[in-house]
Amino acid sequence: MRYRTNQGLLIEAETSFEIVRRLREASWSEQNLSDRAYMEAVADRMYEQGIHVSTVSPDIFVAGLLSAGLLTREIEGTQSTETGKQIDN
Repeated sequence: MRYRTNQGLLIEAETSFEIVRRLREASWSEQNLSDRAYMEAVADRMYEQGIHVSTVSPDIFVAGLLSAGLLTREIEGTQSTETGKQIDN
């Protein structure tokens, strides 16, 4: 599955564990955190902006990112712009 962050980063992963790991690895300042600590750091930042993202599990964390519009799922075989909108070919 393919996901794109609201900042344009493309993430390819099969599980929510992999999504969290790839997001963490792409975060320059948080690469050295554990996956759990990374989720908590992101959730804390989002909470400061009035967005609730749960860290109960990677599945729920990713679902929260999707619900908040911070992450979008891309359909295989389509191109998209950096904002995640599909382009008709």
